[in-house]
Amino acid sequence: MNAEKLKLNLIQRVMKIENTETLERIEDLMIQKEMEARFQESLEDIKEGRVHSLEEFKQMNEKWWKERDMK
Repeated sequence: MNAEKLKLNLIQRVMKIENTETLERIEDLMIQKEMEARFQESLEDIKEGRVHSLEEFKQMNEKWWKERDMK
């Protein structure tokens, strides 16, 4: 089954669920998977050196703030 078909099937099944506990469990599982994916992406970014020091971040923030005020 392809991803789009699976998504539609899951949506239809979830729409039929009446039990709040079950819906909350599904939501918790989705949040957990999203957080795990973000964690893995962050680890990959760190390994590849795609990070900023706090000083760089501060400078980028200040530059953005000044540019924002000019508009």
